[in-house]
Amino acid sequence: FVIHSPSLTSGKFWPGTLGRTANHAMVIARLIDGEGVDRGIHNFLVPLRSMKDHSLLPGVKTGDIGPKIGYNNMDNGYAYF
Repeated sequence: FVIHSPSLTSGKFWPGTLGRTANHAMVIARLIDGEGVDRGIHNFLVPLRSMKDHSLLPGVKTGDIGPKIGYNNMDNGYAYF
């Protein structure tokens, strides 16, 4: 499968530990097959970082969403694929 988030609104926002520490993410996304048929919403377990050096894998962009009121010790983040 190819996970693709082509617009600002298709990125994934707020998951805990996503910005800096998560190695994998459970991504809920529409599945469009090779013939262009929309197969609905599915869960995908997506690797984010190398298990060897923790660097982001090709095509993955993540970051922390910044300060939050009352829960700044949590690494809430965003991801684009």
